[in-house]
Order: sequence, then structure tokens, then C-alpha cells
Amino acid sequence: MTILFLVPAFMIVAVLVYMARYSGRLRVEETRLIAVPVDVVYAHVADFRTWHEWAPWLEHERDAPIALRADPAGVGGICAWLGAGTGAGEIEHQRLVALQRIEQRIDARRPFRFQGRSAWTFAAHCGGTEVNWVLQGRVGFALRAFAPTVRSAIALDQRYALDRLAGLLEPAAGPHARAHYSLTYLGVREVLPCYYVCRSYKGPLAGLAPALREGFAKLREEIAAADLCPAGEPLAVYIKTNVKLRSTVCYMGIPIAGPAPEGLARRHLPAHRAYVVRLTGSYSALEIAWYQAM
Repeated sequence: MTILFLVPAFMIVAVLVYMARYSGRLRVEETRLIAVPVDVVYAHVADFRTWHEWAPWLEHERDAPIALRADPAGVGGICAWLGAGTGAGEIEHQRLVALQRIEQRIDARRPFRFQGRSAWTFAAHCGGTEVNWVLQGRVGFALRAFAPTVRSAIALDQRYALDRLAGLLEPAAGPHARAHYSLTYLGVREVLPCYYVCRSYKGPLAGLAPALREGFAKLREEIAAADLCPAGEPLAVYIKTNVKLRSTVCYMGIPIAGPAPEGLARRHLPAHRAYVVRLTGSYSALEIAWYQAM
């Protein structure tokens, strides 16, 4: 009988010791140039009344209830959110230096516990505003071992928030318009089977966009040289993606109706159901689209 108690106790202690090896602390930083004056960007970030338009944790529930307390654009102002799918938390302005810096306290309770601080700095640069956003804090004890993965997820949230902010503020026909993109959530769809000629990619996520751009162009050339016509839109099939290491293994392909030209590999994509997100814009936003789909 003693063994029955000792074994579970040992396992619990072992797990606690393993988790204690990790501090759970993390720091994430993202910088983006937004092609509008400093006062415009600063005002949009300082006023919590605009956050429902671009806050990343509200992406899938823009109509989630938001409570604003005190002055939403001043010290002590609080923005609290409570959504069925987006979770719950609040952020508070603690220090504002007009047109230069904003410091905030963050307390997220769902979907995972995170407490920390947020710091924004704004500086005129190249006719626009260089925005730097730093988030630092600690995840809950149960997530300590997964802190690197949480860090990667928060980094993507930051990047998407700054992209949305730029998309809202920059002129549609401005010099950075090509960098803008949009995501449309189409929901679960039935995907038909197909054969596709392909190339493979294995490497960092940062190199995926140029690899796809170059790979699809070469595949089109090779298909045209073989007098074949594409039988569908280009596709990328991800075999394995590691968010923590920011790497991926995938096949890029173009569907064809007949046999593959000599020297080209052909693979089969079976019929399946998938959650579909349509990305309109640059290949560079593929990682964001994948993350939001997940």
C-alpha cells in the first residue's frame, strides 16, 4: 500500500522540480516604421477607445465586451476585456510622456495567465514614426516549461498588432501600401483531392516568403515548358512547423491534371476538411496567417 502512495508522490515532486528549473520570465520586442507623424500614432495607442480596432488578442472577437475605466487616454486609464474565445484580462496606463513613451501594466487571466509590463516608444524617423513595443513579464507556473513557445506567440501578436495599426493609419496609396495585407476567415471547408508538382523547403520561417515566391515562379516556368496548364491555385503543404524554433518543413506546389513533367516530383493531396483563412497581400504575412488560423 505504501508503494501506491510513494509512486504518485514521487512523480508529483519530479514534475514540480522539473518546472522549477524554468523561471517563466520572458521579454518580447517588436519595432515597426509607420508612415504617419508621431502625434497620429501616439494618439491612437494612448487612447484605449481605439484598441478594439487593432489589439491582437481581440482578433477573433472584435465585438467582445470591453470596459474602459477612468480616463482611457490618461494615467490610470484601464481597458478590460472579457470574451468567450479571446479570454480575459486588463491593461492599465501607468506613465505617459506625450509623443514619446507609454508604460502599461498587463494582467491577462485567460487563455493563459500572464502578468507583466508593456512599454511603447515613439520617434520620428524617415518621415514617419518608428514604434517600438516591449512586453516583459512572467507566465503562470504551469506554463513555465512552455515559456519559449509563449514568447513566440506573443511576438506574432505584437507583429500583427503593429501591422494592423499601420494598415489603419497609413494612406492606402502610400509608399508602404504593398506591405499591407488582410485576413479573411472562411471557416471549415471541404478541400478536393488533387495531384501537384512540387518543391520542398526546410528552414527558418523568415526565409519562407522568398522561397515560396521563387519556387512558385520556377514551377510555373517548368509547367509551361512541358505544355501543361495549372489545374488550381498554388498551395503550400506544411509537414512540420516549430513555433519555438521558428522553423518549418513544407512542400510548395501547383496542381496539375496530368502526369508530372520529367524531372519534377508529383505528390497527392487527399480530400480533407480544413479551416481556411484567405490572405490577401504579401507572402511575408504567411506566418501571421498561419498563426491566426491555428
